[in-house]
Amino acid sequence: MEHKIRDALATILKEKGIAAEIQSTEPSTFALTAERAPGSPPPAIVYSILSPPILVEKVIVSGAPEAIASSLTTKLVPREGHEYSGGQDWMVRSNLQEELEAKGYPDAQFDISHDSPRLLGNHYVVNLLAAVTPGPQFRIESITADGGPLLIGRDLSSYFTEKPGDIAGSGPFGRLAGELRALYWHYGYADVEISGPPVLDRPRATVSYHLGVVPGPLYHLRSLMIHNLSPEQEKRVGELLGMGTGDVFDAMAINNLYHKLPSDPLLTAHGFTFSPAKDKLAAQVDLTLEFYKESDKSSVTVR
Repeated sequence: MEHKIRDALATILKEKGIAAEIQSTEPSTFALTAERAPGSPPPAIVYSILSPPILVEKVIVSGAPEAIASSLTTKLVPREGHEYSGGQDWMVRSNLQEELEAKGYPDAQFDISHDSPRLLGNHYVVNLLAAVTPGPQFRIESITADGGPLLIGRDLSSYFTEKPGDIAGSGPFGRLAGELRALYWHYGYADVEISGPPVLDRPRATVSYHLGVVPGPLYHLRSLMIHNLSPEQEKRVGELLGMGTGDVFDAMAINNLYHKLPSDPLLTAHGFTFSPAKDKLAAQVDLTLEFYKESDKSSVTVR
């Protein structure tokens, strides 16, 4: 079936005066099983012109607000001079959406296309056309944060990078989500969920944000296995880790252990991989640390 489609496409191009070699690419196993990026097309057989090549000559953005038209064009300029692929239009759309959302246009719509191919020397060129319908520019109505049970009543507004009245950009909570996640991991909440999605009031072109914390269960360390070290070194790792069987599971302790190893005489020149196995029903973790010498790092598989 594939070769028949390739032949049919080649015939259509020949009728238009273009002698082209058509190739087809089946989706890889990874593409079939991996999680798709937002907005990306589902796995499919891709047909393309192998030769002569078709390159993007210029990127032309239309319809964008004057204040951000330049930044949108700059975002897409790296595509100029590279092969054109309609299968990558979703990436163009994603790049534009990211830039416009950061400038307060969450409802922006895009139409990605190209003009007619033109022969230039031994290859063809097309202009990549990005038509933007920006919609209204949103401003922040309110921004609040609830730090969850570990920070009841705490005023967290000092972390905010935007305030009411500002243009609704990206990342209004600054470093807050990362700080909260680290805090909850430290105190045993390995499944903590932190989110603050925008709530749009379209008639008024305003957006409200509220960051919330769902801590999940409190985990404890059920078992700790340390491999490839001497008994003395194992004991030292336990001391540096600062967490034993039955203790609250501190996920940050593992990260801290990485930073402690280089300065410890017993463990310098050592590294490790780790595999925490969570029992969600029992809210317990079985932690395995696989140590290796840095000189043997190239033979280690990270889990």
